[in-house]
Amino acid sequence: MDIRTKLALALVSVALLGMALLGAFAYKTSSSLLQEISIRQLDALAESKKRDLVKVQEGWRDQLRLIKSRTQLRAQLKDYLTTGNPQSIAAVVRIIEDAATAVDEVDQIRILSLERKVLASYGRVAADYDTVLPQDDADVAYGDTFPNTTGGARVVFTSWLTMNGERIGIIEAVFDAGELRSVTDDYTGLGETGEAMVLMKEDADTILVLNPLRHREGRELTRIPLSEATEAMKQALEPNKEHVAVHAVDYRGVDVWAATRYLPELRWGLIVKVDEAEEELRAKRLRDSLFDIAIALSAFAVVGGTLLGLYLAKPIHELARLVERIRHGESHLRADASGDDEIAYLAESLNELMDQWERDHPSSGKNDSHG
Repeated sequence: MDIRTKLALALVSVALLGMALLGAFAYKTSSSLLQEISIRQLDALAESKKRDLVKVQEGWRDQLRLIKSRTQLRAQLKDYLTTGNPQSIAAVVRIIEDAATAVDEVDQIRILSLERKVLASYGRVAADYDTVLPQDDADVAYGDTFPNTTGGARVVFTSWLTMNGERIGIIEAVFDAGELRSVTDDYTGLGETGEAMVLMKEDADTILVLNPLRHREGRELTRIPLSEATEAMKQALEPNKEHVAVHAVDYRGVDVWAATRYLPELRWGLIVKVDEAEEELRAKRLRDSLFDIAIALSAFAVVGGTLLGLYLAKPIHELARLVERIRHGESHLRADASGDDEIAYLAESLNELMDQWERDHPSSGKNDSHG
C-alpha cells in the first residue's frame, strides 16, 4: 500500500470517526433537550388546566352567591321563620325554582334551617352527603362531590343566608359538574395519546375519576381501587407533596410522562399525561435526520478525503519516483524544491546531495550524461 492510499484512508477514517462522535453527542444532547422541553410543556399544561378548574369552581361559588343575594328570598324566609306563614315558604320555593331553572348547571337548591332541617327544596338529587358550612357569613363552602346517574359528577356548595347581619338559614346548591369536560376534553398540546384526569378519593379505598377517559369507551366515571392506583394518582392526591412531572405507568399499563396538581379547595387531584412512546417520536425523527445527514457527510468525507490525500501525497510520490530513477543511474535528475514545507526542504537536501556526489565523482556524472 503506497503513501497516497495510506494518507487517503487516514484522512477518511479520521473524518468519519469525528462525524460519528459528533453525531452521537448531538443526538444525546438534543434528545435530552427535547425530553426536557416536553416535560416543561406538560407541566405548563397541568398548571393551565388547574387554573381552568379553579375558574370553574369559582363560577359555581359565584352562582350560589348570586342566588342567595336575592332580597325576596331572604325576606320571605325571615317571614316564614317569624310567622309560620305557609305562603311565605311557598314563595321561597318559587324563588329557588326560578333560580334553578335559570341556570343549567344547578340540579338542586335546598333551604335549611339553622338546625339543618330542610325547609324548601327544588330538584331531585338522590345522594347522601354532609352539609359543610363556611365560617364566614359571606363565604361559600365546598361540601362534596359524587357521581350522578348519567355518568357525570355533581358538586355541593353551601352558604349562610343572613338578614340585617343575622343568620336566618342555610342555602345549599348541587351543581352538575359537566363543565369539567370543557377542561378535560380539550386535548390541545397533548397529541394523539395525551389526556387530563380529575380525580378524588371517594372513600378510604377507592379513587373516583370525575371525567370520562380518552382511552376507554363510554362516558361512565371510572373507579380505581387505591391498591391499584398509579404513582401519578397517588402524587396528585397528596396535598403536601411536591407535584412535578414523573415517569409513570397509567391505568392502561402504558409508560407515560405525567404532571400532577392538587386543588386544595375541592380536594381534587389533576393529572395531565402523554404516552412516552409518542414523546420519543421526536427523538426518533431527530435520529433519522442525523442519520441521513451522516450518510451525506460520509460520502463527502470519502470523496474529499481521497482527493485531499492524493493531493497531499503527490509531492512525496514524485520524490520517491525520482529517487528510484536516480538509483537506476539517472544521476543528473533533480527534484522540484519549490515551496517552504518539509517536502521542499527534503527535495533541496536531495539536490545538494546529488550535486555534491557529482562533484566528488565527475567521471560518473559524465558517463551518465553520455548515456
